[in-house]
Amino acid sequence: MSTHPTPAPAARRRAAPRPRAAATVGAAVALLLVLCTPPATGAVAEASPAQSVRPATPDRGVLPLRIGRQKSSSTTLKAYLSWARAYGFRVSEHPSYGGVTRGAHSRNSWHYDGLAADLNWGPAGTSATERSRLRFAIKVADSMGLGVIHARDGSVGSAAGHRGHLHVDVGTTSNYGRGRVAAPAGSRTAQRLQQVAHFPLAQRDNLWGPSTDQRLQAIRAASRMHGSKFPYGVKTAQRAVGVTPDGAWGPKSRAAHDKAVAALQRVVGVSPTGTWGPATERSYTSVRKKLR
Repeated sequence: MSTHPTPAPAARRRAAPRPRAAATVGAAVALLLVLCTPPATGAVAEASPAQSVRPATPDRGVLPLRIGRQKSSSTTLKAYLSWARAYGFRVSEHPSYGGVTRGAHSRNSWHYDGLAADLNWGPAGTSATERSRLRFAIKVADSMGLGVIHARDGSVGSAAGHRGHLHVDVGTTSNYGRGRVAAPAGSRTAQRLQQVAHFPLAQRDNLWGPSTDQRLQAIRAASRMHGSKFPYGVKTAQRAVGVTPDGAWGPKSRAAHDKAVAALQRVVGVSPTGTWGPATERSYTSVRKKLR
């Protein structure tokens, strides 16, 4: 509908014009009325970014895979899926991994937004191996603070439809088979330190296990503060700092070591000097105690 006034008859147009100020005020009032008028019934207001990730009521009879609010970032999920692919999982039901099957999820599922994905292991018929692998994948997802659904401990609720695959998303809840529980807070510090220690992507599982501890301890022991020792051998220390493991700890290995120490210091919150000193020792020991 136009907001412009209907043109006046010719006789009235010859009348003396209204003052410029009055005309300006009249136009402003008309514009204000248009802007303040609520939209007609049926008009849809544009959703804010925060609203776009809030779940709507799921369709009846369809698994509600978008319960709760978003907690983790999409970047965290992408890092997890990159690890899963490198480790050997088949990733599906995600826009970046073959697309999402329309109608297979609730209308407002996070799958369609790239905030959820499914994992499988191996061909059909290897369920025992798959379940074992999926249990490990749950540990990694937990360590990153992601929500998961899988019938690991039962088949209550949404877990009933997730016996043969693992659902992972950015939400605040998980279901391991006994009902919804709060998703772990998670920490990517272990994965960042695995990157510092030059683990291949497929081995950066966010879990501070024996291999992670060995490589990081090798970097620590090779520092001047600890006497440039090699309790696991020179080659292990060289792998940890990212040089060819030839068994000879020379200038190239030393330079790579100092670079690795600086990277480690950034992760544990110490000024990246490249020299392992008392402050680095305290922060590293504290992180190791927490995550190991």
